[in-house]
Amino acid sequence: VEEIIIPQGTPICGYARGYFTNKEEGDKSVGFLFRENSADVTAVFYNQQLMTLSDAISTVYEERCAEGNPPNSTGLLFGHHVEVEAETGGVSIRADEDFQSRIFIPDTPEENQFAATSLGVYANDLAYDPDSNKELYFENSERNNVLQLVWRLAKDEKTAMLVPTWPVVVARKDLRLVNTLPMEVGLQYGFNYWDAVAKEGASKYIS
Repeated sequence: VEEIIIPQGTPICGYARGYFTNKEEGDKSVGFLFRENSADVTAVFYNQQLMTLSDAISTVYEERCAEGNPPNSTGLLFGHHVEVEAETGGVSIRADEDFQSRIFIPDTPEENQFAATSLGVYANDLAYDPDSNKELYFENSERNNVLQLVWRLAKDEKTAMLVPTWPVVVARKDLRLVNTLPMEVGLQYGFNYWDAVAKEGASKYIS
């Protein structure tokens, strides 16, 4: 095989299995926190498909309505407030400030540490430069990091709420691989991660 083409959004491997808590631990924690009103531009995996967070929320909302329940956007997404506009179907989200247990801590059994479900935790961010600002970080990330994290969601059978299961590592852009030797590929941690390291001397969860 002379080359391999990997389309943008292709799942590469799992990040790790783990659990949720309200405290950061180690330097590989991942926060389940979506920016306000970012549902239309945020990718997630739901029902084994890559889609926008807005589409995933709308799917669950429509399922509730189809089951004869009155339109209700309460409790649609773990750790977030959601509003669905009845007429347009538009979705808006914001973090629930009272909700704390949104930090995913990798906790993979030793026998599965190098399994396909857990390899992502070993990927480094190749965009970090202690002298860079936010703009430069993302310029470096666009050039050096080819991977990003996407949350895998599932619908809780009891509450019908979208809940996170674990992060998945996907291709950030279309990739053309022609090398025959192993090489390191970078994973975007986010500027907030490195900003916390610089200001507080401790790494916060990956955003």
